[in-house]
Amino acid sequence: MPSPTLPSDIEFKRSLISSIQKKMHAERLSVSAMARRMGTARTAVRRILDARNTSITFRSMSRAAHAVGLKIKLVAEPMTPAELGKLATQLAKTKRVGEARQIAGKITEGFYSGS
Repeated sequence: MPSPTLPSDIEFKRSLISSIQKKMHAERLSVSAMARRMGTARTAVRRILDARNTSITFRSMSRAAHAVGLKIKLVAEPMTPAELGKLATQLAKTKRVGEARQIAGKITEGFYSGS
C-alpha cells in the first residue's frame, strides 16, 4: 500500500512548481514549448505542473526544472524537538491503530534522520 502524501510533500511540490512556472513566465515559455524542451507531451507537462497531482516522480519534476535551467537541491534535516513533540502528542491522542503506526513511523524517521 502506498504511503499517504504528507503535507510537506505537497509543500515541496508546490514550491518546485512555483519556481518552474516563474521561470516559464520569465522566458515566455508555453506548455507546448516546455513539452518540446522536455521531449514529452503537453499533457505530461500539465500533470507535472498540477499541484494536486502527487503521483509525479521526482525524475519528472527534475526534468521539468532542468528544462527551464533550474537545479534541484534536496537537504534532509532531522525534525526539531518541537516537531517530534507535536507528533508524540498526536500519537497519544489517536485511537486508531493504523494512524498510530503511521505517526510512530514519522517519529522514528524524524528522530533518526539526523544520524
